[in-house]
Amino acid sequence: MAEIIEKDSGGKKGGKVRSKKAPGRPDMTPMVDLGFLLITFFIFTTTFSKPNMMKLNLPEKDEEKKAEDQEKADIKKSNTITIIMGKDNRLFWYQEAVTEVKPESLVETDYSAKGIRTDIQNKKLAAPDSTKFTIIIKPTDDATFKNTVDILDEMEITGNKLFALVDLQQVELDAYKEKMKTPKANN
Repeated sequence: MAEIIEKDSGGKKGGKVRSKKAPGRPDMTPMVDLGFLLITFFIFTTTFSKPNMMKLNLPEKDEEKKAEDQEKADIKKSNTITIIMGKDNRLFWYQEAVTEVKPESLVETDYSAKGIRTDIQNKKLAAPDSTKFTIIIKPTDDATFKNTVDILDEMEITGNKLFALVDLQQVELDAYKEKMKTPKANN
C-alpha cells in the first residue's frame, strides 16, 4: 500500500517538538477472508446448466445371442439412401449398390429444408417399407463438424431413427472426387 511521507522542514519556530505518528494501515486480512467466503458461497449456490446434446439411438446389446446368431435384417436398395458429405458444404446422395456407384449416380443437394430434407422425405415415402428406411451417412475427410451436426439435425427433424455414420469405400471416394471436379450445382 502506498503511503505519504512528509519531510521535516527543519525549521523550529519555538515550541514543542511533537513526535510523528505513523499513518494508520487497515488490516486487509478480514477483507480477503470475506472475499473467499463470498466466492465459495456463489460456487455452492450456482446451478450449472446441463450440456445440450443430441442423443444417439444405439442398438441394444443382446447378451444371450452371439453376434453370428443374431437375426440380420435384409435391407433393400429401395429402403436405403446414402449421403456423402463433401468439401465446401457440398452434399451428395445416391440410392444404389455401393459397387455400382459412379460420379453420375451422385445427386447433389444442400443442407436446406428444400434440399436434403425433401430428398429424404421423398425417398422414405417411396420406400416399400418406410419403417425399415435406413440412411447411411458417409462424411469425407473434407467435411466439417458443422456438416455432421447439420445432417444429424436432419435425421431428428425427419424422424429417422435408423441411420449410421460409416466410412467411405474406395468406389465411393473415387466417384466423389470425380464429381467434385464439376462446378457446384445451384439448388
